[in-house]
Amino acid sequence: MKIHYEKVKRRLALCLIISFIGVVPSFARKSASIVICAETGKVHHQHNADTIAHPASLTKMMTIYMAFKAIKNKQLYPNQKLKVSRHAARQAPTKLGLKAGTTISVKDAIMGCVVKSANDAAVVLAEALGNGSETKFAALMTKEARKLGLKKTVFHNASGLPNKRTPNLSTAREMALLSQKLYHHFPNECKIFSQKTFSYKGTTYTNHNKLLGIVPGVNGIKTGYTNAAGYNLAASMKRNNKHYIAVVFGGESGRSRDKKMTNLLEATYKKHRGRQPHNQYDSLEDLLIEIASAADSTDNKPSARPAVYRPGSQKNNVAKASVRYSTLDQLLSDIDKNSSSPGQVAAPSSKTKRVSAAKYQGSSGKKAKK
Repeated sequence: MKIHYEKVKRRLALCLIISFIGVVPSFARKSASIVICAETGKVHHQHNADTIAHPASLTKMMTIYMAFKAIKNKQLYPNQKLKVSRHAARQAPTKLGLKAGTTISVKDAIMGCVVKSANDAAVVLAEALGNGSETKFAALMTKEARKLGLKKTVFHNASGLPNKRTPNLSTAREMALLSQKLYHHFPNECKIFSQKTFSYKGTTYTNHNKLLGIVPGVNGIKTGYTNAAGYNLAASMKRNNKHYIAVVFGGESGRSRDKKMTNLLEATYKKHRGRQPHNQYDSLEDLLIEIASAADSTDNKPSARPAVYRPGSQKNNVAKASVRYSTLDQLLSDIDKNSSSPGQVAAPSSKTKRVSAAKYQGSSGKKAKK
């Protein structure tokens, strides 16, 4: 029997892509996302939302929550000067470069955490509220997390810096819940998350959240990155009386993470405005992520979503190439057929391909129930 080596190679390539981006749940240990209504907590989208992962600097949202609560309870005051310890000054970047023995105000320490994601500022706050100990403060953070309903989250430090022996752990769902609690419990204080810049001792820092001022309505909340976590982001978007909280875990780059977040927020908003979202995808991988996400619908109903793979690269072939798929198997089969045709896409990982709008249902390869 003749072996079709090219076909086998294409199949293997597709399997690698699918396993990498998380269509197969057993491989989806890092990539996760969720979108919820900030008012009601209703889930509009979720993908691996309960997978335990490293929150990285999203940890600082809890540190900030604890600081807001302390100010409200008059344990701290915005203009109060806090001493910088050796432990705080020795934190790894990113940081403000605080010197041991100096002081920083509570409000500047909070702003340093929000805008610069400063690890030294986070430890200063932690020691002020943990009786001089970041470890004691971390225990208080975990205790507070349980009160807020974060059942899987564990904190061992105030910054989110990696520690192989005692890592901070959480899920996309629980970081979304923490974001929601911040806006509910401290609506006025949370306005600082929309600050694009922060000036401290002659240096102006730019917010790591690049969606501020770019995506309409985005007003916070926090970025994060470590090698183990990948690129994380919790975002808040208010637009036309709609308020959404979204979290993305495990991005491969800051740019791809931001793009994924933008797509999730825009698609959710358009859906609730009564319009089908027509997202443009730069690659087949992006489309497969959306297909996988459709399987996680909270109402257990495979809703129709706009997506089609357009294998033709010539403009006059685009309309003819647009096809509606009801299963992932149909999509992959069509890709396999088209990849051997002249003028069609030869490899699914190419960044020059375009994916655009039509409809699909479900993602499991089984026919979607009507």
